[in-house]
Amino acid sequence: MTFTRLKTLSLLVCALLALSFPGYVNGGANNNKKGSQPAAPVEPEAVIEEVNAKQLEKLLADKDYVAVFWYARSCVTCDKVLAELEKIDDDTDSFGVDFVKINDKRLAKQYGIKNFPALTYFREKEPIIYDGDLMDEEGVLDFLTSLEAMDLPDRIEEVNSKILQKIIEDTDFVAVLFYDKDQKKSQKILAELENIDDECDQNDIAFVKIDDDKEAKEWGIDEIPSIVLFERGIPHIYEGDLMKEDELLGWLVHQKRYSEIPEVTDEMKDKLVENTEHLAVIFYDKDDKQDMRILNELENIDDELEKEGIVIVRIDNAAEAKEYGLDHLPALIYFENKIPALYEGDLMNEDEVLEWLLVQKKTATIEEVTDEILVNLINEHEYVVVFFTGPCEPGETCDHTLNALESIDDELDEAGIIFVTTEDTGVAKKYNVKTYPRLVFFRNRDPLHFTGDLDDEDEVLAWITDDETLEIPGKIEEVNVKMLDKILAENDHVVVFFYAEGDKKAQKILNELENIDDECEEKDIDFVKTSDDDIDKEYDLPSLPALAFYRHKFRTIYTGDLMKEEEILEWVIDLHESTADVIESVDRKTLQVLINDVEHLAVFFYDDECESCSEILEELENIDDDTDKHGIQFVKSNDVKLAHEIGIFAFPALVYYETGVPIMYDGNIASNQDVFNWILEQKADQSIQLINRDELFEYIGTKDFLAVVFYKEDDPDSPRVLRHIELIDDEAAEYGIYIVKMHDKLMAKKYGFRNPPGLTYFRKGKYINYDGDIDDEEEVLDWLTSPANMEMTDHIEQVNRKMFEKIRKNSDYVAVIFYSDECKQCPRVLAEVEHIDDEADKAGIDFVKIDDKQMAKEYGVFALPAIVFFKPTSKEPVIYAGDLYEEEQILTWLITQKDPSGDVIEDLEGERLVHLIEESGSIAVYFYADGCEQCTKVLEELENIDDDCDKHGITFVKTRDFSVADGYGVHEYPALVYFEGGIPNVFEGELSEEEEVLQWLITQKTEDRIELITRQMLETMVEETQYLAVYFYKINCNICDQILEGLELIDDECDVFGIHMVKIQDPQLAKRYSIKTFPALVYFRNGNPLLFEGDLQNEQSVLEWLIDDDNRELADEIEEVNERMLDRLMAESTLLVVFFYDDDCAECEEILEELEEIDGEADMFGIDFVKIASMQAAKTYEIVNIPSLVYFRKQVPVLYDGDLHQHDKVITWLTSQDVFEIKNEIEEVNRKMLDKLLEENEFLAVFFYEHNQPDSTAALEKLENIDSETDNLDITFVKMADSRYAKKWGVTKLPAMVYFRRRFPSIYRGDLLSEDEVLEWLRKNRFRQPELNIFMYALIALAVAFMVYTAFLLQCFKPAPPPPVQHPKQS
Repeated sequence: MTFTRLKTLSLLVCALLALSFPGYVNGGANNNKKGSQPAAPVEPEAVIEEVNAKQLEKLLADKDYVAVFWYARSCVTCDKVLAELEKIDDDTDSFGVDFVKINDKRLAKQYGIKNFPALTYFREKEPIIYDGDLMDEEGVLDFLTSLEAMDLPDRIEEVNSKILQKIIEDTDFVAVLFYDKDQKKSQKILAELENIDDECDQNDIAFVKIDDDKEAKEWGIDEIPSIVLFERGIPHIYEGDLMKEDELLGWLVHQKRYSEIPEVTDEMKDKLVENTEHLAVIFYDKDDKQDMRILNELENIDDELEKEGIVIVRIDNAAEAKEYGLDHLPALIYFENKIPALYEGDLMNEDEVLEWLLVQKKTATIEEVTDEILVNLINEHEYVVVFFTGPCEPGETCDHTLNALESIDDELDEAGIIFVTTEDTGVAKKYNVKTYPRLVFFRNRDPLHFTGDLDDEDEVLAWITDDETLEIPGKIEEVNVKMLDKILAENDHVVVFFYAEGDKKAQKILNELENIDDECEEKDIDFVKTSDDDIDKEYDLPSLPALAFYRHKFRTIYTGDLMKEEEILEWVIDLHESTADVIESVDRKTLQVLINDVEHLAVFFYDDECESCSEILEELENIDDDTDKHGIQFVKSNDVKLAHEIGIFAFPALVYYETGVPIMYDGNIASNQDVFNWILEQKADQSIQLINRDELFEYIGTKDFLAVVFYKEDDPDSPRVLRHIELIDDEAAEYGIYIVKMHDKLMAKKYGFRNPPGLTYFRKGKYINYDGDIDDEEEVLDWLTSPANMEMTDHIEQVNRKMFEKIRKNSDYVAVIFYSDECKQCPRVLAEVEHIDDEADKAGIDFVKIDDKQMAKEYGVFALPAIVFFKPTSKEPVIYAGDLYEEEQILTWLITQKDPSGDVIEDLEGERLVHLIEESGSIAVYFYADGCEQCTKVLEELENIDDDCDKHGITFVKTRDFSVADGYGVHEYPALVYFEGGIPNVFEGELSEEEEVLQWLITQKTEDRIELITRQMLETMVEETQYLAVYFYKINCNICDQILEGLELIDDECDVFGIHMVKIQDPQLAKRYSIKTFPALVYFRNGNPLLFEGDLQNEQSVLEWLIDDDNRELADEIEEVNERMLDRLMAESTLLVVFFYDDDCAECEEILEELEEIDGEADMFGIDFVKIASMQAAKTYEIVNIPSLVYFRKQVPVLYDGDLHQHDKVITWLTSQDVFEIKNEIEEVNRKMLDKLLEENEFLAVFFYEHNQPDSTAALEKLENIDSETDNLDITFVKMADSRYAKKWGVTKLPAMVYFRRRFPSIYRGDLLSEDEVLEWLRKNRFRQPELNIFMYALIALAVAFMVYTAFLLQCFKPAPPPPVQHPKQS
């Protein structure tokens, strides 16, 4: 018995199933016409799973991301919301978010849920309540998969591959840790990196982690753990130590602030080629010095490329380069929409590279490719045209032909045909190309040779795009999206097979479909196939493979068995021959085409779940033919997403499009007659009056506000333009603006429109022209109703309610005087208030008058006249309670209401700000940004210290000029920079503490402090400052602060020696200068760095080290300068020797070694010796040959033409008198040079003087007049500003003139301002014999007398000789 019951139940279930799926049961009811197909099996709908409290608890314990929908029984809203959220259940699953629903009010209360429905998102058990619109399922999905929703304090968020991809797409800067949660090294590193998560957030760098080996491999990451920073989707691999979180943080911040060409793996490169529209890839060898030099040059154009939307990356992978046929590195390939083009110019010339890349992006050019690239293109793309040039030099026939063919590249791009050229001959030989140049067209890898005239580009274009050329006999043509769009636009009947490449099932179907291709052609039906990426999304297809029939752009999808080609053929022919008598259904793609192409279009939007839609649609079918007769196309669409995009959320809905401009129907959609009449009214509606000249002049004189649309009658775009203006006609009328149209060319020309359309706006006869987008009616309306444009006189403007509402939206501060024509006092008060209108305007207060008693009462005004003040910080206005006849009192009251605290900080931008920074002694600049809440709060606080700053002589200004901010390295807002004498110093404290800020500013003003600078400021200073000491330190470092206090003590003494000392917090930059521990001091001499290795805590030893001559000069090395430094030296140095050379010059290194021998000796003669490797600098100073040595005496150049390999001859030449002398000018010398001149010259005149002394300056001007005369006397005339050396020759007072004759000096005692007397004195000294004066004679006489007297004394007092000793025998 039990068995019988089970058997009966089974049969009943089977019967029910059969009824549920009639398409699968023979004999099922089928009322379809011939050729129609059985319905496809219905897929089960996505349903959000129901859970109870225990199940939810377990789910939260097991899953990282859970979305919980809280609902209540008998809640209609809950059911509606749930129906919407069911649509994104599958999407949330794919992102790894579990979506469940629960009906448990007690549990909901525990999680803070009081009202239903509600949505809570649990991230690792941490809940967050969604406060957006639950009916907007897309908004909910965005929230659940957004980085903000996943953010957990002090934790790096875990993501999966799908969410990671979305975050990379949505977030400008995201750091990704690829790790293995079971690996000990990963666990240690993760613990360290958690410490910098908040700092990354503060710097707007998102930080996430992912444990997914497959995803890591897709990015080419072999070593786990690894960090990759994605900058707007572009990956940067971190190569440092992940255990040093501070260094990593510094690197992340540096990468965010400064643009550098990122290094990528081959997998990253492939992803970028796939997803980036404009991509430049540099293939290089990092071990090759020349490659690195080129890379450094190309870094200079990285910013310009970013502005132009071109991504540039580099890859060190020789094997990958060979895949593109690159045998010689470095090389540059530009990819545009995956199509590569090879750069063949000079990579060292970054300007040329930049120009080439911009040309590739902005113009259609035929790409140059290698054989390897060409083979890939032919294999991967349906239609490729190749111009084989063979070896082709500029100016040859092939080159001229190629230039001519460039003109058809755009047309081929539009048709989806790739056009490339190559000089390589490998592929050409394979396809039997024997003579060059030759054009070959590859259609799905099948080659076709062009045999016509290559010089006739029109003939070439016609041949390529001809249907017979494109068609491959016996095959269904493979097309891409561009070509498919073109085919659908140009052909009435098209069958399209959509499939995924590599799908075996699709290939079998294709084999069957090939059998009916010819039959379709006989019926003039085009049959094509396409397998482009995401083709199902592009054409809004439910699944792949799919077959669709397009009739006049309208699509019908085949729902039968794709393997039965005979049934398909019957279906196609049936549709081809049938006549559509219903409103045709369109997909998103077709609808967008119709909106753009059809002038009059009615669209019925419906939802499959809408119960009344089908009945209404049946009614509307009755007017379909009628709309056709009136030239209005009627279609229907069940694309709910598209409806939402244009603001339709309730179904059914009707939208009428005229020239692409939509108008929503808001009547009874169930009445087909009402709908039909409304559509006809919209088509016939000509709400804008057409006027002639007489009417124009009349309206200009009588209408306060008149807008005139000038257009051309014969311009096809005119209907669209007029339609946009018609949409705002009624609303403009509410503001008192009358809109008319005119097609008078002379009038259009008179008012500034030589080529209409254009819009002229007359305000009481005065006109202005609109220069925005005339197709954007909202923008036009905003412009017409803008208070600035409606204001036309110096009087207080009279406005109506509508105009006032507009002014309130656009202006922060508005003063209103309410009055009435019946009020006796009003005229007198209005006359008084007119006197302060301009002053109020200057103070930023808009002043208007309103004659509207009802509106006055709404704002609490019951007696007229009255003045009311509106400000943004309060909802209710303030009513003036003073004397209405005292305009000064009213003005003071208004200004006080606007700013109770007093004066505001002045806002400056552009050149005015830069000039003030350069010229002002002390200025504080507050950098802020719009939309920054913190900036506004801080600004309010700083307003309180503006007056105090003025009292201390500190100018305080604010700016939103990002270009000025970038110039000083300010990238984060708000920021405060203090400038003293143009030198910047960044405030590093708490900006909201205004007293702290004031104290810091006063300290900067009154004490000489070491300035805090940014990286960009440092780079500028290194270039412009001769001697610069930079103190590198870290935040929260006690020893750093102690040493800084010590260095402050020697800052003034450093200034005396011309050494500028600054401080900087930039660990990443410090690394560049080999700084491993903090703090550290680097000394830049003309840009050359020297690291201090002594005791920084002993500030005196630091000072001695800085001023030591050995450190100030570069030992045994001629200093390298750049162009800017050379220009500065030219201006500052009177004697400058410049060695111009080239890095690639073989002999330059040997010459430099020789010249290094005399660098020190040249310094002793006061000659500055530098070197420069810049062809541009050489060109500037007209240097033709490299290497060259040029001696600049006061910027006058002399070229050395001797042997540069002999340094002794070079120094002799440099210090020789012939080279040293400058005609008609007294030369400046130092001690060494003077000693040399004294040795070499018999007659020498030296003018000793002091700089910036009036007497010296006046005397020097006079003596310059006799310089040439002294040359004629063979007297070398020089000057010397060295008072100590002058004393050696007996000169005690300056200025003075000393004449040397064979090193014997004579001092001139006469008037130095009389150049004739000086010249006469020199002439006498030059030609007379030396004469001894009386003093000298007396001195000689005394000396002779003394010598005689001495001899006499010696003679007179000479002792008598002793007697001879007697001999013993004598005794």
